[in-house]
Amino acid sequence: MLMLRNGVVCYQRNRLSLCDLSLARGEVVGLSGPSGVGKSTLAKVLAGIQPLSSGILSVPERQKGQANPVQWVAQQPEFAFNPYLTVGQSLRESWRSEDFFALLDDYRICPSWLERYPQQLSGGQLQRLNVVRALIPSTQYLLCDEISAPLDLLTQKHLWQTLLGHCRARELGVLVISHDRMLLGQVCDRLLSY
Repeated sequence: MLMLRNGVVCYQRNRLSLCDLSLARGEVVGLSGPSGVGKSTLAKVLAGIQPLSSGILSVPERQKGQANPVQWVAQQPEFAFNPYLTVGQSLRESWRSEDFFALLDDYRICPSWLERYPQQLSGGQLQRLNVVRALIPSTQYLLCDEISAPLDLLTQKHLWQTLLGHCRARELGVLVISHDRMLLGQVCDRLLSY
């Protein structure tokens, strides 16, 4: 179970209270709210990127030699990839194997993209690769922070159908952060609001 209670993050003199959250394996929970209330900060705290100033945080234990079981897929995929490596090198670094090749067709990723650098791909292409990067075998929870916002509607639909199929097959817990309440209503089991 991924859980946060009474979470607070302090930035210099500013104090940001985070919403309470519980997320079980196999569950898809939606989170919406106005810009600036702390949705992305919440995701960063859950993924261990942003330290929590106070509160109770329960995350799965990281196994020795494995990546974080809580993966954050941000809205800006260009920050997920090292600009000095090809995206294929970055995927191999994350996956530590070639197993990700099995996902390329599912996410409509051309194998030739793997030889390119992040700046040589569109935002939509890079975001699909970012999703594959986060689906490493050790992932138990996936935090999807506005991941389909820059995509056209057909690509959005395909991305969510494919991603939710993989997450259900692996019983991953999924937090979907979005301003699009219609999307949240279609893909989530339950909704939280800030």
